[in-house]
Amino acid sequence: MHPIWNITELLAYILLFLDEKLDLLQCSLVCRAFSVEAIRLIWKEVDDFHNLLGCFPRDIVSTKMSGPKSEPTRTFLLLDFPNAAEWNHMRSRASMIRELTFSDSDNYDPLLEVIQRHNINLTFPELISLHLYVTVTKRSQSFFPLFSASRLQKLDINFDGSNNRLVNKSMKTLLAQGHPLRRLEIGATSLPDVSQGYLTQLLETTPTIDSLCLMLETLAGEDIVQAAARLPQLRELDLKFTGRDGERTEYSPGFESLVLLDTWGPYTSALAVACAVNSPNMEEVHMSLMGEIVGPRGSLFQRIASMANLKSVSLTFHDSGIPQWADVEPILSCRFISKFSIMLGPFGLEVDDQVLRAIIHAWPNLTYLRLGGLYDNPSRFTRPSLYGLGELLLRCPRLEELILEVDARARPFRVEVTNELRAILQPRGRLLFDVRRSLILQGSEVNISEFLMTLWPGECDVISEWRDEWEGDAWETVRELMQQRE
Repeated sequence: MHPIWNITELLAYILLFLDEKLDLLQCSLVCRAFSVEAIRLIWKEVDDFHNLLGCFPRDIVSTKMSGPKSEPTRTFLLLDFPNAAEWNHMRSRASMIRELTFSDSDNYDPLLEVIQRHNINLTFPELISLHLYVTVTKRSQSFFPLFSASRLQKLDINFDGSNNRLVNKSMKTLLAQGHPLRRLEIGATSLPDVSQGYLTQLLETTPTIDSLCLMLETLAGEDIVQAAARLPQLRELDLKFTGRDGERTEYSPGFESLVLLDTWGPYTSALAVACAVNSPNMEEVHMSLMGEIVGPRGSLFQRIASMANLKSVSLTFHDSGIPQWADVEPILSCRFISKFSIMLGPFGLEVDDQVLRAIIHAWPNLTYLRLGGLYDNPSRFTRPSLYGLGELLLRCPRLEELILEVDARARPFRVEVTNELRAILQPRGRLLFDVRRSLILQGSEVNISEFLMTLWPGECDVISEWRDEWEGDAWETVRELMQQRE
């Protein structure tokens, strides 16, 4: 063997370029030097805990299947007690793992009971990333004692079902272990009051957290948000609340370092959190809102507009009262926005050429624009004309994706793009053009397709959700003509 392979750092670096574990396994068979480093990489990331059971002889581990055939549950049983060498084999592999995932459909209670009863020292000292999805119903054992020696930086937990005793036990153990977490994601079908207290304490004692995701019932999560507001390094906050509106309508100002806010849930909760954000560094706001708009319609938009450095805004109103463009307009004061989306249920926002001109003036560097509704209603609301669409494409040269409903009959158009103007247009990505509301004059498909292709030098596609009416066939013809271009 060439002496260069004795340089372990170089060998480990080269093996990092192998993506498939099968390739690493083949490398482990080359020689001892290759074996040590290849095995370390094979076990660095384990996507299912049951792979560790492969350290035991096959005649020791049994799998029992239960539950519906569509979503079966695997219960792992030990038919015999592994000897010391076999436990050491498992421990040696566990000590190499840096990222570990548990499947929610697997039941390890029998194995965990054996480990607890015999005081087996199974730990994961190198583990920094854990993804734990647990169906807690009819479970009795917690995994967290296994991670007492770990120094977790990324933790993703999801408790599916209801089991107050097990959830409380798990959260108490997690709090006591004091991991230096940076990214924390916690979801629960039902988070008991005791565990809510543990989670609040965890946030108060872990100032290193810079990314937090809470997937909880609204009433369970809203007080925890106040603790999150005091995290000094929190940059990303993702809230997914379910159930009825919460009781809190305001929070104390905080979130001093926040950059990204993503919410899914009641309008009142989202507005309260947005009003509490006191960070000058906000760059992204993504909100999917349920329930009726409470208070002045423009309150949320005015609050978002106060975040002067925003680069991306995405708003979806599922069943709220429909805002008007006058409510949304304050956001135009955020001059750095390059991605903007607003979807309104059920039928969308009334937008015309004048609105498009305002958007062009405020955001000439747009790369993504989406204006539309969740359902189709061709007889309602004003839509921009093709003339307005042309202005948008010409004056926003960085636009890469567009989802916009237009009315092809609203305003006559002519192809007046000169060669000089076309020469300055830079190639762009794909144009996704939603034409649910766009009616076409019969026989104008060729003119429209040429008009769009002239203004859009990149790949272009048309989507039409009309069903039985003539206009749907007409837009399909436009689409086919645009796809025929070289």
